[in-house]
Amino acid sequence: MRILVANKFWYRRAGLERVMFDEIGWLEEAGHQVAHFSTTHPENDPSPWSGYFARYAEIGPDTALTFSEKAQAARGMFWNREAAGRFNELVAQFRPDVVHVHGIHRHLSPSILFAAKRAGVPVVQSLHDYHPICPAGDLLRGGTTVCAPPRCHRANVLPCALYRCVQGSTVKSALAGAELLWRRWVTRIDSLVDAFISPSQYLADVISAGGIRQRPVHILPNAIPAPTIPPGGANGDSFVYAGRLSREKGVRTLLRAVERANVSLAVAGEGPLRASLEAAAPPLVRFLGRLSGDEVNRLLAGCRAAVVPSEWAENAPMAVLEPMVLGRPVVATRMGGIPEQVRDGVDGILVQAGDDLELAAALRVLADDPDLADRLGSSARVRATTHFDPRSHLEGLESIYRSVTAHRGPSIGASG
Repeated sequence: MRILVANKFWYRRAGLERVMFDEIGWLEEAGHQVAHFSTTHPENDPSPWSGYFARYAEIGPDTALTFSEKAQAARGMFWNREAAGRFNELVAQFRPDVVHVHGIHRHLSPSILFAAKRAGVPVVQSLHDYHPICPAGDLLRGGTTVCAPPRCHRANVLPCALYRCVQGSTVKSALAGAELLWRRWVTRIDSLVDAFISPSQYLADVISAGGIRQRPVHILPNAIPAPTIPPGGANGDSFVYAGRLSREKGVRTLLRAVERANVSLAVAGEGPLRASLEAAAPPLVRFLGRLSGDEVNRLLAGCRAAVVPSEWAENAPMAVLEPMVLGRPVVATRMGGIPEQVRDGVDGILVQAGDDLELAAALRVLADDPDLADRLGSSARVRATTHFDPRSHLEGLESIYRSVTAHRGPSIGASG
């Protein structure tokens, strides 16, 4: 099968790209042909298809773009004529059986979906966050408070600007809200997609409640490949947090819990809060900065447990699966899709988000009972290598592709 994969970034920026690149590798190993479409971001990985990529433009206040260039980039959020043209050329050259898009908002726009439909190629979209119904994509009101039920329901996106949900900026929030209105009610983007993929039931339910119901949503959990570092061996006493150092990740709560529990913690990652977190950290906390994937795996393989203290509704974080496949338990918050990954008391311990007392108690239990940590870790590894294995994920992808290619709809016309 010939699959054209599109995403606005072509480097390992976050969990979305990790999932996408893993899928591409598994598809190619299975004999499928995969072409790429993205923007020309300076950090991109090499791609044999980069000659088709659309120009990357960042419209933030710190960019060197002129006002005219920023205005053009802002227009491209709604309809990227260049991306549509280049995508159309790639479709004509590669002749895909299916187009699989990931994150295309803001930079590629719905224009490439119209190009796919004009060519009669079915489209599958993976859902990684809440952008189909939330201008900020994270369901956090003002970037701090869980927005449930979502305030920007259907056509009402004024709360996004009112609460400055996008980077604390009224202008950016208003622009993001307008873009969501355009995607939902002008281009009718959900009708341009033949099938959606959600890594969690939670995300699928939230998207459906927000009005995305025209097309089937397939639940396909993210997968984690077997580690290059074998699990087992001597496990240390330290706990590990590996992830971005930002407010919604709950690291401040974790630091308070670590101090209460009097346990050691290794922190791997970077983010806007690093300096303030280091200044407030108790003595038993070590900040290691950004580590390579192998370095993180070695750190996780030797820890007592990994901690994922998120204070937003993460739908299916890879930070949960990474320690599990290494045979280590996870202490995580009971939010979003995390309870679909970790079974409380079986593969790890689930706690209330933002509750440092409950989190401290969970850390202390595992610190005092290494045998319990090992039993939970063994169960976590079995679950990761069965329920979240690449083979099952690949088979699910192939089944979804077959379902949309078997019912190819007619081409449509669109201005562009």
